[in-house]
Amino acid sequence: LMGAGIAEVSIAKGLRVLLKDKDQMGLSRGEGMIAKSIGGKLKKKRLTTYQHDSQLSRCVGLTDETPSWKKHFSQADMVIEAVFEEMSVKHKVVREMEAIVPQHCIIASNTSTLPIGEIASVAQRPENIVGMHYFSPVPKMPLLEVITHDKTAPHVAAAAVDVGIQQGKTVIAVKDVPGFYVNRCLGPFLVEAMALQQQGADPLKINKALLDFGMPVGGVTLCDEVGIDVSRHVVNNLVGDPAKGYLGVRMEGADLRMLDKFVENGLLGRKTGKGFFDYSDPKAKEKPIHKEALAILKEFRHPSKDSSSLSSEAMVERMMLRFIVEAIHCLQSGVIRTSRDGDVAAVMGIGFPPFRGGPFMYTDRLGADVVVQKLRALEEEHGPHFEPPELLLKHAKDGTKFVSNTPE
Repeated sequence: LMGAGIAEVSIAKGLRVLLKDKDQMGLSRGEGMIAKSIGGKLKKKRLTTYQHDSQLSRCVGLTDETPSWKKHFSQADMVIEAVFEEMSVKHKVVREMEAIVPQHCIIASNTSTLPIGEIASVAQRPENIVGMHYFSPVPKMPLLEVITHDKTAPHVAAAAVDVGIQQGKTVIAVKDVPGFYVNRCLGPFLVEAMALQQQGADPLKINKALLDFGMPVGGVTLCDEVGIDVSRHVVNNLVGDPAKGYLGVRMEGADLRMLDKFVENGLLGRKTGKGFFDYSDPKAKEKPIHKEALAILKEFRHPSKDSSSLSSEAMVERMMLRFIVEAIHCLQSGVIRTSRDGDVAAVMGIGFPPFRGGPFMYTDRLGADVVVQKLRALEEEHGPHFEPPELLLKHAKDGTKFVSNTPE
């Protein structure tokens, strides 16, 4: 599905694309998605018949059974793989592609979690391996994270950025760390949403509070929309030793085993008709909390902490401060190059309220000293996952802002 989305935004901008899947069933599903999307634009008169036909003609479908697929790929300048998020599968694709594509061909991995350096570890030409993290659905989400590992050649990184711009994406360069930038910030945010629920906060109230803040969807709905199994994968990928690039204590605050329980019980979100919310009635504007989800929340209820009477402002503050803390850590450790990159990526990647400017501009509006005070109070009450980053403390001490009015 991601591959079809990447192909669609490419052919729409004049790029010629080879869309390959292992069998005809998978290929037909991808081609069908592209045809339906482009056909919809034709129906709404957003495309002329000529533009519609031209775009479809630029996409050539291939499968493992197509006798000429290797000949086609032997002329490719860039391969973007969007296979299953498993390292052994990624390695298999890299080995297979390197044996077929020309020496100059760039192999880009569309992964949301796996380290690019590890994907490149089996490559004969690791300098040609780069990460291109698209966001789903690709035709609608404007952000692209380009991730380089320590052996990626500069011209390869530049080519990945150039292709992303040609596809109409807003591109940011990101360091090769677990979660990259957007998912790295999203992890602690989702953990805090879980912590609030485990402390008795109503999921519906959490959602409404975030919507009132300006988010496009509530934090609990976000888990259901992405898929609780995918959310679990994103969260668990960030847990580990900070010395190895993981978040350590910054992923604490909630019992993450709750997500395992949801997955075990088949509560995967909207795609299965049940997750935190019940989707059995398609006409219901406000989905009720699923009965099985209520039972799991009761099972994982915190024995002593109670957030059931927290105000909407207090709930939003806790979740957004977790996001902001990680964004500042990313700037501090060089995961992103500038605060402007961090703000743009947050707005484009997860829908951080644009009128608030992004995590860094929002921090500037509140004042770094005020944010430190809020974090210290939460740290004392809830634990070290609210500890202010050193860079934030420096800005608070110096009275400086993260985002300069002078263009960077």
